[in-house]
Formats: sequence, C-alpha cells, structure tokens
Amino acid sequence: STTSTTSTTSTTSTTSTTTLPRVNLGVMPGAGDPTALTCAKSGTCKVGDVGPGGGKVFYVAPTQQTWGRYLEAAPTDYKKGTDARTQVEWGCIRTRTGATDTAIGTGKANTAAILEKCSESGIAARVAADYRGGGKSDWFLPSKNELNQMSDQEPAIGGFAADFYWSSSESDANYAGYQIFGDGNQGNFIKVSTYYVRPVRAF
Repeated sequence: STTSTTSTTSTTSTTSTTTLPRVNLGVMPGAGDPTALTCAKSGTCKVGDVGPGGGKVFYVAPTQQTWGRYLEAAPTDYKKGTDARTQVEWGCIRTRTGATDTAIGTGKANTAAILEKCSESGIAARVAADYRGGGKSDWFLPSKNELNQMSDQEPAIGGFAADFYWSSSESDANYAGYQIFGDGNQGNFIKVSTYYVRPVRAF
C-alpha cells in the first residue's frame, strides 16, 4: 500500500484601492436650483412663460430690439369693480393723436401719444397704462400687430373673451384698430365703441 501526500500552496492576493478626491459639482441649473434664473427673474423666456410683471409671454423677438425682446400680456382683461371684464371706449373721437403705428414694438409709443393728446379718463390707453401688475408701471395698450400676435398665442395666454379688443393703433380722427378674439379678424371701428382691453408690457 502506498500513501500519497498532496501539498497545497495558498496564495493571498492583495488589491490596492486608490481613493480619489470628491468633486462637488453643485446643483445643475434647472435641476431644482433656487438661484437659477427664470423668465420672471431676468432669465431667458419662451412663449407661455410667466414674465416679470406676472403676465404670460406671447412674443419673443429673434434678437434684442430697441424696445426690448419680450412682450407679456396681463393675466386678465381690464375690469372695474366686480365685473369679470369691463368694456371701454378708445376715446377722443374727432381727434388725431398720431398713434398710427401698427408694428410689433410700437404699442408703448402709441399709448404715450394717445395720452398726450387725450385727457379723457377711463379710455382704453389710460386703463392699460394705469395697470400695475407685478408692481410694474410700464404697461400699455398693444399695437395692432401686437394684438394680433396675442390672438395667435391665445392658448398660451388664456382668459380672453370671444369678443372685440382695442389696439392702440389709430386709423384716423374717428376710427381705431380692433381685433376679435376667437376668429382672429381685425379691422377699424369708431372710437366711441366699447371693447375690452388687455394691457401688455415689453422687457
């Protein structure tokens, strides 16, 4: 009988681990960072964002313009007392105010021109300029093209009646521009007509 002896050699393997220093990446912008700039806090805006005045952005210019880059509409129509919204006259029948511009970016100048020539209280330009949403004092009555842009972006803004709204664009001494929300039609009608007003501001 032969006895066989097996010798077993045990090998111990040692693994060396290198610990790298931790890098603090912070909070990425837009991922819950309370300091991230929003549209309302001087950040970049897109249509539908809430602007600095508490309204909804309805126009974004491709680049910075002399009047700004963004237009925001007040969250509600002008209203008096307990009314849901209040219709007002354009005002100053038989008076040429010179507020004839229709382009985007001209509503503020139109509103200033109207108020310089027309001292009537409670007119469309006056109630728009007197709005103080967001603590801002630079609201105005939109020009014809600005009002049309608001109509195009109505779903992003909300709160409109399917009815007539005044623009700040004057046609002549007796007529001024309007827009019908709901069907998008524009035209000019006599200034003593009473239509709704939605203030806007540029920034």
